[in-house]
Amino acid sequence: MDKSELKKFGILGGTFDPPHLAHLRIAEEVRENWELDKVFFIPAGIPPHKKEGSFSSFEDRLQMVKLAIEGNPYFEVLDIERVIIPSYTLKTLQRLKEIYPESEKYLIIGWDSFCEFETWWNYEEFLDYTNIIVVPRGIKDWDSALGYFHNKIRELWKDNDKALKKVFFGKTTLFDISSTLIRKLVSQKRSIRYLVPEKVYWYIKEKGLYR
Repeated sequence: MDKSELKKFGILGGTFDPPHLAHLRIAEEVRENWELDKVFFIPAGIPPHKKEGSFSSFEDRLQMVKLAIEGNPYFEVLDIERVIIPSYTLKTLQRLKEIYPESEKYLIIGWDSFCEFETWWNYEEFLDYTNIIVVPRGIKDWDSALGYFHNKIRELWKDNDKALKKVFFGKTTLFDISSTLIRKLVSQKRSIRYLVPEKVYWYIKEKGLYR
């Protein structure tokens, strides 16, 4: 698919240390629900919220994402944050606008990230570059979450009409899986099978990650 055919695409960024099945299923559901042509997985170069040395190398994380999305023609990994240091999401969005100026973009973020969105670097400018889809993590009361969601939008963008049209609540399947849990299980010499794709499982095992 060339750039001219890419009308709408999703952006799923993160440390991906490691990528797991919840990442894949959420991306698939968002792609289907919003009729996206593609979802780009973008591993963070040096995440600004993490201490350097506390995460796996960029190359390991990039390779794991490649293995995780293998076989899905709608998924693609981009390594553009390799040179964006620190990996501020806004800088990535600006770069994507340069590469795909005509495409409509949808940034996929988790509920926990949305709840602290005011801590993101220059978050006020995001809507100039992308739509935002907030997907659930740890939500137990949907009605309360939806009320909080609308209040948060007003708090972040000051009743901006643009925000009401560009920020969406994506009701996807709830997964109680996290990269933190997977790393902990590996360190305890417990199984992580069926939490990560099989090829990612073997990569972690062969590379001796998270021990």
